Amino acid sequence: MQDFSRHPTSDIHSEWADRLAATSFFNALLRETSHWWLVDHGSDEIAVIPLTDDHNRCLRLTLEHRSLSGRCRVQLPVMRATGDALEAITFEQAVAYLLESPWLREHPLVGRLDDARRDTFFESVMGSRNTIAAALAGRDDLEHLGQGPLGFLEAEQGLLVGHDFHPAPKSQAPFDAEQARDYTPEHRACFGLVWWGVSPTRAVGNSSREMAAAAMMHDLLPETLAERLPVGFSALPVHPWQSRFLQGREDIAALIDAGELIVLGEERDDAATTRRWYPTSSHRSLYCPQTDWMVKGSLSAKLTNSLRVLHGNEVMRGLRLDRWWPGVKPDIREHFHLMQEPAWLGWKNDDGEIDEASLALLRENRIQGSDAPSVVLATLTQPLGRAGQTLLANGVRRLAALDNLGEREAAIQWFGAFCERVLSPLIRLVVEEGIVLLAHQQNIVVRLDRERPVGVDYRDCQGSGVTAHFEACHPEESVSQDHRITADMLTRYFPYYVIVNSTLSVTAVLAEAGFVEESVLVAHLRAHLTALRERAGNGDTTLLDHLLDSNMLEVKSNFFCYLSGLNESTLDDPATIYLDMPNPLSIKSAVD
Repeated sequence: MQDFSRHPTSDIHSEWADRLAATSFFNALLRETSHWWLVDHGSDEIAVIPLTDDHNRCLRLTLEHRSLSGRCRVQLPVMRATGDALEAITFEQAVAYLLESPWLREHPLVGRLDDARRDTFFESVMGSRNTIAAALAGRDDLEHLGQGPLGFLEAEQGLLVGHDFHPAPKSQAPFDAEQARDYTPEHRACFGLVWWGVSPTRAVGNSSREMAAAAMMHDLLPETLAERLPVGFSALPVHPWQSRFLQGREDIAALIDAGELIVLGEERDDAATTRRWYPTSSHRSLYCPQTDWMVKGSLSAKLTNSLRVLHGNEVMRGLRLDRWWPGVKPDIREHFHLMQEPAWLGWKNDDGEIDEASLALLRENRIQGSDAPSVVLATLTQPLGRAGQTLLANGVRRLAALDNLGEREAAIQWFGAFCERVLSPLIRLVVEEGIVLLAHQQNIVVRLDRERPVGVDYRDCQGSGVTAHFEACHPEESVSQDHRITADMLTRYFPYYVIVNSTLSVTAVLAEAGFVEESVLVAHLRAHLTALRERAGNGDTTLLDHLLDSNMLEVKSNFFCYLSGLNESTLDDPATIYLDMPNPLSIKSAVD
């Protein structure tokens, strides 16, 4: 980790935040455009990015490491070349220069970049960078976050960097600095839920269990607030920021005045109730160690590419999965636990439609009382320390010491366990059951035992679907159109989320640490997928065929999606923000 003893705190945190922000920014940019080239420079590579059509002015970016998926370790400062002259510039200056370059101001996804959109993007990028700096400055456990081991909540609130491939991974609009401290996980926030009462004529919800959704929610309501709930009203838990947002809407204020909605109040940390709710890495999913349920609610804030509001069709997916899950083969479920989402609640507007800003769902709290370390994959792989120092890499070093292994062998064994206990269930669910879980790094909670992956607690039933194979095997089941995954959707989204975003982040980290060549790990991955295909039997091998035989995989265009200002969650055709990337699995690397 960094040595803070030799630097003023503000200086070192600012320098560190620049590197982390620049890494995510340039990872995304270099993946999504061909307007750059590489130059060898000793053990490093230099990415040259033109700023003018004649290439007379360029940015020169030193890459200490570059993975097969494009994850780079960026070294600062960025150099600005004008002819033969070189000038060291800040990350902020580099972003500003890029946004003036002709090729960046004209892009098929963005169109012509106008000044307003450019300024908004620039402010968001630097705001994200400042968020990272503030989080670093506010933590007294940075060494621990990089070294570990971490428990579930430590890992959730220890994700300080965010997405590896995004220009503004910690953008938090519309939170201000005070709200960020109060409500965001990187500031280790905790708070009480605000409870609302919803009249019988307005309440809407559903449950896949014997108990109704309103009754399940009511079981979480503190006694001191239950006394204020009128008979027949449903109790609805709401994030405190969202509660204030809702009360600021004129239509909601009218419903409150009419007595159809009641703000019961906020849970208080007093003698009556000592529980607190902690935002996890997704911000809107809240964890309380003392309860059987986590709460995920709508948050009308744009974080990364989308407004974090639940949709009616999304919350129904959890109910279906809850009903279907017992029928999944026991050996798939043995080490792969799905955090079920069997109940949701909200209210209807005057037109009788669901007000999606009001929605909240219950998610199983599988972490409660668990002794095994459970760490979200995104925190395991985040580049928080110096080159080669991630939480995952340090765990592998401990594994090597525990089992008297060389670090190379420990890394290969860790990755083998990851493939067996994390990746295999996700693949087998698709191939054998026709159930698709679009598992990215922030939805995969890895259970560890003696530093090895032994299982998964998977969350986010909204990012799920079923294929034609599921419907053929279960013709009696009713599947809505929005829950169906076509072959094109499967081969686009699943490889991006599960292979590129999640699995190849692991190979990148292990290779960057110097444990083992990434090509060796990818060869192991290919062999693992090949074995799954060979024993698929009557399963649907569409996914495995694509992963093993296609020359290209598709990846999300986070940079240009964000630059364009699109809301990813409401796109008519999300395929428009995906682009081709060479498939590392198509190269049959030889294992040493």
